[in-house]
Amino acid sequence: MMGLLTRLRKLCDFKDRATAAPRIRTGAHLLGIAGLVLCLACGGASSLNAPGHAQGGRDRRAIELGLRRPDGDWIHLGDLRGQPLFVFLFATFDGVSQASLRPLSRFRRTHDDVHMVGIAAQPDANQLLDPYERALQPPFPLTYDPQHDVHHGTSVLGRIEQIPTLIVYDENGFEVERYVGFPSERTLERLYDEAR
Repeated sequence: MMGLLTRLRKLCDFKDRATAAPRIRTGAHLLGIAGLVLCLACGGASSLNAPGHAQGGRDRRAIELGLRRPDGDWIHLGDLRGQPLFVFLFATFDGVSQASLRPLSRFRRTHDDVHMVGIAAQPDANQLLDPYERALQPPFPLTYDPQHDVHHGTSVLGRIEQIPTLIVYDENGFEVERYVGFPSERTLERLYDEAR
């Protein structure tokens, strides 16, 4: 970044009037490129979708969604009522999703009164989920939507803004909150308190 600033300073030095106009145009191009690099480095996200952003519950219908396990079994989220439910939307290729498994696993191991289900929100989940689950061995089931409605944003979960996303439901199956990004253990405890 310092090299870019030094170049910009040299471009703005107008000792030679004949080369001033081309230097200004080049400087404007460099400023545009610097702005683009800065946006990309920051993730290009708005404050609404910034990592670690919590959003209030969206849908006032109780959750009903059938999901497939890698072994072919089905999990119906509507059958998990009676306890708070944490739905972890992730992608097998996403590093933040993989890192999020650590605090989620610790939380799940210490909270027997919570259901937790992972959903791979990606088009090729049926092919990649089994080796992913065997390698990482989370203490909660990982699933996928065989209809690809979750991935396309047309399921009862609605549009998924970013991956990873944690959707928290109360014991009656109603959405309490969505959390986007890496969940700390403190955040998980707060979400747990809100779901009870």
